[in-house]
Amino acid sequence: MTQVALFVRVSKNSQDYNRQICDLSVLAKQKEWEVVATIAEKISGATKNADREGIQKLLELAHKQGIDKVLVTEVSRLGRKTSEVLQVLEKLTELGVSVYVLNYNMETINKGGKQNPIAQMIFTLLAEFARLERETLVERINSGLEQAKRRGIKLGRREGSKVSTEKFLEKYKAVVRQLNQGKSVRDIAAICEVGTATVQKVKKALGG
Repeated sequence: MTQVALFVRVSKNSQDYNRQICDLSVLAKQKEWEVVATIAEKISGATKNADREGIQKLLELAHKQGIDKVLVTEVSRLGRKTSEVLQVLEKLTELGVSVYVLNYNMETINKGGKQNPIAQMIFTLLAEFARLERETLVERINSGLEQAKRRGIKLGRREGSKVSTEKFLEKYKAVVRQLNQGKSVRDIAAICEVGTATVQKVKKALGG
């Protein structure tokens, strides 16, 4: 039976990766693959591979020939730095371990044991998009903070406030992303499942 490892990641301690584990477990059951390991991380995807305990465990398992495949829900779970993601993909491919990405139903090594060039190309592009998305978000947040400073708005924690402006924008980064795409306040509220007042606050924090 094909032996697989589930690899899941979230960026913050407050976030939950159980949904990822559930989705990947269902996939493994459908394919009749045996799950021999579940590796979970709570760490930024921008962290270098050398500093990620989960990635190191995964590579160690692959070196020991303990798995045939690694299952992830999306490429960004492996990381948000293109070079680091490609490094992991290359090492796993060299060891004959295929990476199966659920949201594309595609893997890096075909049934015959040959590399899937289309998957490699697509995953490289997706890794780059994830990196650019993160950089754009950080740039947008920093730009908003600079605009706020120029307008004399005091940043950081206000008296009685629990979160800083930067943390507030990070919390609602999905809203920031939708604002960057030019969507309306009402549409963003529906997409991100937040109130229109929250969207307005994010927009104001960005200097909009």
